[in-house]
Amino acid sequence: MELPVYSCPIVSKKQLTDDMVELRLAKPDNFHYQAGQFVQWLVPDGDTTVRRAYSLSSAPSDREIEFCVKLLSDGKASALVKQLQPNDTLRIQGPRGMFVNPNHHTSLYFIATGAGLAPIMGIIRDELERKKTDAEIRLLFGVRAEADIFWHDRLETLRSSHENFSYQITLSQPKAGGGWSGLRGRVTDHVLHHLVTHNFFLCGNAAMVKDVRQILLDNGIEPPQIHFEIF
Repeated sequence: MELPVYSCPIVSKKQLTDDMVELRLAKPDNFHYQAGQFVQWLVPDGDTTVRRAYSLSSAPSDREIEFCVKLLSDGKASALVKQLQPNDTLRIQGPRGMFVNPNHHTSLYFIATGAGLAPIMGIIRDELERKKTDAEIRLLFGVRAEADIFWHDRLETLRSSHENFSYQITLSQPKAGGGWSGLRGRVTDHVLHHLVTHNFFLCGNAAMVKDVRQILLDNGIEPPQIHFEIF
């Protein structure tokens, strides 16, 4: 079945890092989605239209829909994002995807790198704010350097407001001589330090997802407990 297409006005645009942009759109009437799902952007390309999939970083109860976009030098959607301004419109189709939490009141462990935090942020907020789960929720978030960290304020707000939520950030390439006091290395270096019986959600590049999934399988986590989305 063909999913509906919506034309959404841009509400705000915010540069999060050198190559990451937060884009908020007015939520269309009758647009319903599950936390963690994605939509396809309909991106003009000359006389044609190309489709690009972007996960929703907002929670379904939000008044707006939100995306976190990594800017690529040769990306058609990235070129569009650079041009978009508030009150411009973006055409989207969806929602789609199965990267959602089908369970209730189960402990969750999220592992994200870069823009992979986008759908995970939506799921975490939905669990804590709407479902009001009291189950433990953990996040391990990996980026290259301190300058690549984004939404730190959101994570701090969630941690201070919900005692069952905790997070750690690890830098794979911290600046030499810098003041970073958090974790160092890839997310794969730290998964086993906190390995417990959770449902796991992995989102990021293919190499990370493959490596972390294999670590989990090798350490007794059953395949149905592992959910993943590749960016």
